[in-house]
Amino acid sequence: MIKVYPEQLDAQLTKSLKPCYMLVGSEPFLLEEAKNIIRTAAQKKGFTEYFKIELNNKTDWQNIFTICQSLSLFKTRQILLLVLPNGALSAPMSTQLIKLSTLIHADILLILQASSFSKKQNNSKWYNNLSVNAVEVSCHTMKLEKLSIWVAARAKSLNLAMDDAVYQLLCYYYEGNLFELSQVLEQAWMLWSDTQITVQHIEKIIYNSANFTVFNWLNAVLLGNGQRAMHILHQISAKDIEPIILLRILQRDLVLLLSIKKQVTQTPLHIILNQHQINQQRRTVLSLAVQRLSRINLLQIFHLMSSIELKLKTHLNQPVWLEMEILTMILCGLNYPLKY
Repeated sequence: MIKVYPEQLDAQLTKSLKPCYMLVGSEPFLLEEAKNIIRTAAQKKGFTEYFKIELNNKTDWQNIFTICQSLSLFKTRQILLLVLPNGALSAPMSTQLIKLSTLIHADILLILQASSFSKKQNNSKWYNNLSVNAVEVSCHTMKLEKLSIWVAARAKSLNLAMDDAVYQLLCYYYEGNLFELSQVLEQAWMLWSDTQITVQHIEKIIYNSANFTVFNWLNAVLLGNGQRAMHILHQISAKDIEPIILLRILQRDLVLLLSIKKQVTQTPLHIILNQHQINQQRRTVLSLAVQRLSRINLLQIFHLMSSIELKLKTHLNQPVWLEMEILTMILCGLNYPLKY
């Protein structure tokens, strides 16, 4: 199995076209672009027929097997895109995938799209059969540090001369919105393809189009990244997201942190996280939060959250975003102007 990031896919396809590509993640822009890049490369090799099928409990598997076993009248080769459902696969679906894995041949290019593969799926017979000669393309939503690498690679592919300050500015304004970010880079190429592009250039064409979720805010406050957390909170407050949603997801993790802090004096942290079935991505966030926030901090935060929720219930028309800013500052260990 070859594993690549989206910006490495072109180079891999230049070397060889593999019989199977696994697109893993849920970032729409990366998924769509990866499919287009693979299809373009495959068409040059004679793969001109294209089938897309979303797998579910009503899938006509016989139709899929027929596609794999039939030869086109015009001797064209075929691309078969299968979109796997989220979560665990049913036993019947796994059985059908095992059969499918035995039918792939030189005139079939298989593309599998999945939000993720579980450990059980990675160890399955169908996965092992297909992964022997496959490429996995990571299409996950990018963390901020990975995003700057993607921007740099994208700029390089367009022969744009930019420095780190430009990359950071673009990431700040377009995090979570790769489509708009790619459009800005295309615009920069049209305007300044032969120029060293500076922050002053980019400021003429950008606008704040970052796309954050409540979980981006949650991770930022738990990590204690005050500047980022406040930036995300301001973006969220401009949308139709209710503050109570932020309080609820924060409450869930704070209760978990209190529980962990009670146990960690007697049980190693990694064992506690295993017991709570915390995935690898969240382990780092929660581990740092356990170390950074004291029990007194957590109780103070709970008190402020109760005050905010009470205001939401008794003063329906009064905004609470100022209080949410103060909550964010306390979580991040920053000084705040008001006392509660």
